[in-house]
Amino acid sequence: MNRLLLFTLLLVAADSVQAQPVRLRGYVLALHARERFGTVGALLLGGERTLTLSLVRARLMPEARLPGRLRLRLAYELNLRYLRPPGLFDNADLLPPRQLAKLRARLYQSPNVQLVHEIDRLSIRRTFTWGRLEAGRQRIAWGVGRLWTPVDFFNPLAPFEFARIEKTGADALTLRYYLGLLSDLELVYNPERQGRWHNLALRWRTHAGTYDLALVGALLRHQATIGMTAAGNLGTAGLRAELLWEQHRPPSLVLGLDHQLSPRWYGLVEYYRNGRGAARPAAYDWRALARGEAVQVGRDELALMLQYELHPLVRLQALHLRNLNDRSSYTGVQLSWLATQAVDLVLGGWLGRGNRLSEYGLLPDVLFLRGRVYF
Repeated sequence: MNRLLLFTLLLVAADSVQAQPVRLRGYVLALHARERFGTVGALLLGGERTLTLSLVRARLMPEARLPGRLRLRLAYELNLRYLRPPGLFDNADLLPPRQLAKLRARLYQSPNVQLVHEIDRLSIRRTFTWGRLEAGRQRIAWGVGRLWTPVDFFNPLAPFEFARIEKTGADALTLRYYLGLLSDLELVYNPERQGRWHNLALRWRTHAGTYDLALVGALLRHQATIGMTAAGNLGTAGLRAELLWEQHRPPSLVLGLDHQLSPRWYGLVEYYRNGRGAARPAAYDWRALARGEAVQVGRDELALMLQYELHPLVRLQALHLRNLNDRSSYTGVQLSWLATQAVDLVLGGWLGRGNRLSEYGLLPDVLFLRGRVYF
């Protein structure tokens, strides 16, 4: 069924772009990383303390403008991965959250090498004078937090993610209605996990003074959710806040301040009260983290970030994440160089501190080099 659906969608896409102007863009990414685990993490690797990852990703993103104010968007990825020790590849049969159909397949796999291709975006958008309608696999990014966005119901990224740059697409039908110059209403219908759940989400955005405000509501996997966001200025600093109530869970809160301290220095502080998290390591939901249904397992998280511009093309960034309950921490440093307008290089690493069962004490120490070429 999934193969038939994919074949039908591709036929429709191919027929639509015939004799139409197509804009092709994308990138090729190469990543090499070494990860070293503690005692408990090593047990998960079958006794191995170090993991080596090499990744080459080609992402093609054609876009075609069609008659009738239609726009076709596609993002295709080809991923070649090498892992040591062997046997640690994700199960390609598992659907990511918020997806209905499996548009991913293995082309080759050995104990150490895996070649996988997938369609991460495939949607048709129709614009109107009053709004827009989009159907298919698409990016839906809600929330205003810099690092944590609890009101982003559609696959947010963890702050310490270094191998995944793009948000995973969600299968949805979205309708946006313009209420004014700075105000709109957006409705999302998202069937998930081969029709097991039918999620609905609504966001109303407006503007008051120097602040962008939003109210959100959703029914996700039969659980009611309501929240609000605000983003604006507090003096010369930026203030961002998110508040979320989920059925049968404590509220979640994000509160952050960021400021351009000088022409070269930028700073950020952000606090995250995770309603899905736990205050004790014994209650951490590691399975939800592994399935992509959570980005943190702790209850109270604090982030401090400093960024310094060594040169208009070279930046040094340090990000410190701390679990305020188990007192573990994760510190990342990265040096970014925009070599040309089409090439960037990043050298970075993460260092965890905490006891072996704490949130960040269980995560590995990481050293990585990542390069990307755009076209």
